[in-house]
Amino acid sequence: MADAAGEAAVAGGDGRGDGAERGLDVRIAVFCGSSRRVARPFLDAAREVGRDVARHGHTLIYGGGRTGLMGAVADGALAEGGEVRGVILREFIEQDVHHLGLHELYEVEDMRSRKAGLDERADAFAALPGGYGTLEELAEILSFRKLGLHHRPVVLLNTQGFFDGLLAQIDRAIAERFDAAEARGFFTVTTDAAAVVPLCEKGRLAS
Repeated sequence: MADAAGEAAVAGGDGRGDGAERGLDVRIAVFCGSSRRVARPFLDAAREVGRDVARHGHTLIYGGGRTGLMGAVADGALAEGGEVRGVILREFIEQDVHHLGLHELYEVEDMRSRKAGLDERADAFAALPGGYGTLEELAEILSFRKLGLHHRPVVLLNTQGFFDGLLAQIDRAIAERFDAAEARGFFTVTTDAAAVVPLCEKGRLAS
């Protein structure tokens, strides 16, 4: 079957947490890396975020992979009975790096469609450590926020100071007047993986 964006759903299932019963079901899109070479603390933090998404009764939206932080966040949510939906490039399915246990996996033809697929399905965003792809996803969502195209919460999990350099660059852009001071308020930063989901909930209720 296909959704409104013309993406093919290549896997399906059911199973939700208790978010609907509590009246708050937040679809949280997580941006993160897929490298197999990262250190254990990054994987552990991602897994904890995934577990918390499920325990709070929310839905995890992510890039559909099974390696690195992508795999860890999805596995964490699935282990707690959470609903997990992925948006992935057809080429990555052909490379056999997609997750095989998701409730839904939407196949797209290019990276722009993948980013759009994540964006349109999300009520909130969480950025975990990653490489160029993660930074691109985060930068686009923040630029859309600057343009007033959305007011959804964005949370950065600054595991082991990973985003310190990016935060310094944003502060310099503000200091040099490339951005207004309000740009620093477009996102929230935490070093605690357990704080990510509550911050998404808080931001969603306020938006």
